[in-house]
Amino acid sequence: MESKITKYVKEYLVGDYQIWFIVLLLNIFGLLIQFSTKSRMTMSGPFEPLTSIVKTIGILIASFYLMSWISRQNYIKITRFSNIFLFLSWGLILFAYFFGESKGGASRWINLGFVSFMPSDMAKLCLTASLAKIFSTRQADQSQYNIATAIVILILIGVTCFLIMLSNFSTSILIFMTSIVLMFFGRVPIKYISSIVGIVAFLAVMVVSLGIGQRAATVRSRIATFITRVSEQDKSKLKEMNKSDENYQINLSKYAISTGALIPKGPGNSQYRYLLSQAESDFIYAIILEEYGLFMGILIPLFFLWFMWRGSSVIRYSGKPLGGLLSAGLTFSIVIQAFINMLVAVGAGPVTGQPLPMISAGGTSLVFTAISIGLILSISRDKEMETKI
Repeated sequence: MESKITKYVKEYLVGDYQIWFIVLLLNIFGLLIQFSTKSRMTMSGPFEPLTSIVKTIGILIASFYLMSWISRQNYIKITRFSNIFLFLSWGLILFAYFFGESKGGASRWINLGFVSFMPSDMAKLCLTASLAKIFSTRQADQSQYNIATAIVILILIGVTCFLIMLSNFSTSILIFMTSIVLMFFGRVPIKYISSIVGIVAFLAVMVVSLGIGQRAATVRSRIATFITRVSEQDKSKLKEMNKSDENYQINLSKYAISTGALIPKGPGNSQYRYLLSQAESDFIYAIILEEYGLFMGILIPLFFLWFMWRGSSVIRYSGKPLGGLLSAGLTFSIVIQAFINMLVAVGAGPVTGQPLPMISAGGTSLVFTAISIGLILSISRDKEMETKI
């Protein structure tokens, strides 16, 4: 007779068990590191950081429930609504831009009271699903791609990236990169890929050059700062440049890494969590290295590479083009975002504001990451279905 635990696992934790294992460990570790980073919020109110931690646990439980539920559904039926929700996300992005909650000089959030909702997370997921649907019906025959189809693809990618670019340039770039990967997997003719990439890239350059939106000046500044930081040889100029807030945060991140990488300070003993303004999100990787050392600093990216490998396995044994393309897009989006976050923390890239998936603090980002993983798990069940047949 099967135990209750075995029955529960078979009934509710369906799909690739290695993905479940990776996701479970990363989220548990994320919760532990957030206990440490959020301790700096003690002065924010009489019930902090307890309120924030309880809220995080609540969102995490809800996310796992949602992930489990989606993994048991038919992903093909779910993706039927992707276009509707993509168009809805466009409206919500505009609403957030004009009437939403402003943080860090950008209006990206819609305040729902108990949590702030970022529509760009919704748009990223829905665009991936919409493109996967288009490419899945044409993957076997490139002749089905024509100018009309290319225009539809351009509109979906261009409008989504432009709207998000107005307040969140880095997320727009991430979505654009994911779209390019999907176009290659979808066997879109190179002439159409080149045209779409060229037009959207030109649009991005115009937005930044003409100062359109809330983040254009910040993007120019961050790119210029990164280039100067990498190429400048004059130490006096570098010292002066390091006084800016952005470079100050990068330097703090490096100090946190240098003081703990070889001799870890131990869980909850980080000093730089009190100094880094985004210790629980943008620079959480630096705190991980400070508290847990180089071992965990290497283990985290290895876990994401493991996740990519399992996501690639889903692509390989999924018998449906839609499943393979959707898994490819969602897996790439999660993994590339993780490596962007880690590269920023070590000073190998300009500051982007991208959280570390499943580890950084977040509300809607955690929820939509859970939905994405739930879809990947649902796709991984294609192998089980084939076996049963």
